Amino acid sequence: MMASGRWLYRWGAVLALAVMLTSQAALAERVAVSAIEGDKNNKLRAQVTGLLRKTRKVQVLPPAAWAKAAAKQKLRGQAAVDPRAVARLAPKLKVDAVLTGSAGRTYSTFNARLLDENGQEVWTGEFVLQRGLLPKYEARKFTQAVLDAVKAANAPAVAPPPAPEQPPVADSAPVPAPQPAPTVEQPAPEPHAAGKGEPEAVKPARPLEPEPSPAQGTASAPKSEATPRAPKPALVPESKPVPAWVELDEESHTYLTELEGSGGGFPEEEGVAAEGRMPPRLKVLLGAPVTWRRYCARPGATSCAEYDARPPEQQVGDITDFTSNAPYVGIAAEAEVFPLAHWPTLLRGVGLTLAYQRSFARTTVQVSTPVGETPEREVYATDTAYGAMLAYRYFFDLGKEGTPLFGYAGLRVGALGREFDVGEQVETPLPVVHRFYPAVGLDVSVPLMRLVRIQGSGQLFLRPNPGQSPWGDADGSLAAEVRDYGEAVSSLGWAAELGVAGDIWGPIGYSARFRLESYKDRYTGQGTRRGWTEGGVAEESYSSIIAGVTASW
Repeated sequence: MMASGRWLYRWGAVLALAVMLTSQAALAERVAVSAIEGDKNNKLRAQVTGLLRKTRKVQVLPPAAWAKAAAKQKLRGQAAVDPRAVARLAPKLKVDAVLTGSAGRTYSTFNARLLDENGQEVWTGEFVLQRGLLPKYEARKFTQAVLDAVKAANAPAVAPPPAPEQPPVADSAPVPAPQPAPTVEQPAPEPHAAGKGEPEAVKPARPLEPEPSPAQGTASAPKSEATPRAPKPALVPESKPVPAWVELDEESHTYLTELEGSGGGFPEEEGVAAEGRMPPRLKVLLGAPVTWRRYCARPGATSCAEYDARPPEQQVGDITDFTSNAPYVGIAAEAEVFPLAHWPTLLRGVGLTLAYQRSFARTTVQVSTPVGETPEREVYATDTAYGAMLAYRYFFDLGKEGTPLFGYAGLRVGALGREFDVGEQVETPLPVVHRFYPAVGLDVSVPLMRLVRIQGSGQLFLRPNPGQSPWGDADGSLAAEVRDYGEAVSSLGWAAELGVAGDIWGPIGYSARFRLESYKDRYTGQGTRRGWTEGGVAEESYSSIIAGVTASW
């Protein structure tokens, strides 16, 4: 009987330990990571999520899962990790702990907090940040601390192990019946024990009661502590199935700022997808420009308006007016390449912008001379604009949690070109202009919502003199653009843009903007045209509406 009792106790201990480990694995390995206060780009939250998932000791919801569940309850920001909100959301997402915290104002420290499924704070810790992320040595400390805290939060499941240690104490008892001893009748023997004449048959009950406490005095304390926390496993009853957790292999996981797929796993039944995304690395535009062009040239004047205000007898020399009686249309293609946009450093803003535009114009030309005006003629011309510029942009997020809206402010430096050419000869030389020049500019984009963002830019052209082209001057026609009006020219130009853009569906979006481009050429010396003995002025402007479809990746 004694051997049989020992065998039963040992196998009972093994079964109890197995049940304990199974329940602990089911209860203590589901963690949600909420928003971290001060983590604007969510890069710290993504790193923390990845670190916990990489241990393979916990199952982690992606950040967007908690954010979406909180948004359904109209909870945002710190309200999503309020104790009452945690107690409400944790059972729905079937998580046992929620990790949150805040980044210091200087973005150098991370104050982490862990809440259990009831919203009670069970652990806090402070860790050093470098460039907004946990360095390797701090990441190891943080990961181990969180794992220990999650395990400690589910400590009630560990209380049963003291029971297997009691069978050796029961071996010394002649009768393997420890359970009848702690009955209500035990207090009765103690008053009788005070009498010396107590029968010998009562004595076996005496060692059974005091024996557990002398043999293991601390064992009684865990029992008393475990009893109030015993209902904790009942929070996830056996009847409720644990959701299937989608695991990602480590090669596909990112520990930086992309939220999509960075969360280890999420309940398939919730159907939650990561909604956040970083600024695109590549953005292209394909559209159509509608352009109006105006050109005027006046001898011996500082502006066309000044010359036209003179009395008729003082208006001496050849003048040129060139206007498009109807807007002309063409095609436009643009590309913005920012290959480092997802980096956590300031290098993320380095990129390149490319632009090409070509339009075909049917233009009316009329040349005025002192003896009269030439008849109006319609000619066909091509208007070509192109450029390549290095860019640096500072990205900022104006969106809410889970739906970031990235805007930027930046600087561009590069080279631009503008060519207006005519495909046929007329009686008097026309204002054909070729310009190629360096330029600097400022860009800004402010998102109001995913569908609408305001965009603007300004550019300054440095010596955009006519007669310049990157393709050379094989026939000498470019030099004639200056000689007709003077011996030398000094030009100044600028451009301004304002418009709207937005995302329509997935990577597809739209862009529409108005662009005004202006040039002023001041000529000195004597030109080949009549009356251009002391130079003069030429003014050229382009007014364009550029609209098209964009695609971003």
